[in-house]
Amino acid sequence: MKMLLILGLIFSTSSFAAYKTYNPDKDSKLVNKAISGVCQAEHQKYDDLDYELKSNIGNMSEADTKKTVENLKDAERKRWECIEKELNKKNITLNLEQLFKESNL
Repeated sequence: MKMLLILGLIFSTSSFAAYKTYNPDKDSKLVNKAISGVCQAEHQKYDDLDYELKSNIGNMSEADTKKTVENLKDAERKRWECIEKELNKKNITLNLEQLFKESNL
């Protein structure tokens, strides 16, 4: 009985869910939907920090600049993680590891 249960779990349909890689031409509307919906708070925080940095960089100390840049990177990571979760619901992946590496996050 245990063996049947284990085999059932191993070979269940969800175990073989295949994710396709994000295609900007086809899937951009899903990213926009995530940004304007579930991920709006993360996106807004990123935008606010980006604006703050660009507006005040001349008046910021080096320590404040470094802290703001770290906060901005953290906000960007959280934004992409939220978008990834939403895309995963449609069996699409962004390949966050590569995205973070390319963006130096």
